[in-house]
Amino acid sequence: MKLIFVTGLAEIDRKTIVNLALQRAARKKEFKVVDFDSIGNIAEDMKNATDLETARNMLSKFYKDLGNVMISDLKEERGNIIVNGYLTLGTAYGYMRTMPDEFFRSFKPDSIVILEKEDAGLGTVTKTNEHQHINRYYGAMCSSLCGSTLKIIKFREKRMMEAVEELSDLLKH
Repeated sequence: MKLIFVTGLAEIDRKTIVNLALQRAARKKEFKVVDFDSIGNIAEDMKNATDLETARNMLSKFYKDLGNVMISDLKEERGNIIVNGYLTLGTAYGYMRTMPDEFFRSFKPDSIVILEKEDAGLGTVTKTNEHQHINRYYGAMCSSLCGSTLKIIKFREKRMMEAVEELSDLLKH
């Protein structure tokens, strides 16, 4: 069984990229896609959190729901799995991880794939670039925690198929 965790910012349509990559790799029947975004709108909920304690409580409930989804899906699944979800979220209080260490220790993804927007800031520190750096940091930390590979795929709005092709190559091997 192969488990791949695909993450990226909210502005990147990860779900479409994953589906197109599966089609391109001719592996759609071999992979089950578990979409953590379908559990709830945690990104929007975290933006609207009235205080830090509320944000932490929302994350705690989200962790519990994630665990239930993964356990129920893994019990029945014998094939490969792609998990689509956020690694971190930006809040008014700072960045928070959405995936606990326990997820990576328990499920040990073979690969963590971070889809990043092309650096449009030309070296300047923008919120998007800052958030992507945070994702890279946590991605590296989580991949070392579970012994998975870490792949960064650049996403360009008008050249989405390049990101699709790069992800489909990973799915083939």
